[in-house]
Amino acid sequence: RLKEFLRCAGVWNVEVVHMDSTIPPLNTRFDAILLDAPCTGTGTIAKNHELRWRIGPNDIMALQKLQLELLEAGIRLLRCGGRLLYTVCSVFVDEGEAVVAKILEKWHGRVELIELREPYTSSKFLYGAMRAWPHKHGTIGFFYALLEKKC
Repeated sequence: RLKEFLRCAGVWNVEVVHMDSTIPPLNTRFDAILLDAPCTGTGTIAKNHELRWRIGPNDIMALQKLQLELLEAGIRLLRCGGRLLYTVCSVFVDEGEAVVAKILEKWHGRVELIELREPYTSSKFLYGAMRAWPHKHGTIGFFYALLEKKC
């Protein structure tokens, strides 16, 4: 679907790569990565009512572990100055702000959060990251943060 969307938008200078980021190809570095990480999907609860009864604390912890692994693998795949957009359709801080904060702490000085100001609401828990809320923005709930690799 992404390739079709890019074609319709007239974007020709993007190569879509679908891969297991935990097993990177040798000597490959990317200018930009979109990481739409697996999550609880709580931002879609208005459409997926059953999520209320299916998600527990252990699920959130397991997903956060996977999100951290994927985000760290993505950062390793960036070239110097490359950017990664981390997104989750979750309203839980544990899957958004907490994941990015842990990465920023671990990669201190080597990864920087790029401040985003629009079009949604700045996160109250991680300045520069963004939150979209169904009741405010008429969309699903989601989180995103833009990271840049420094060298």
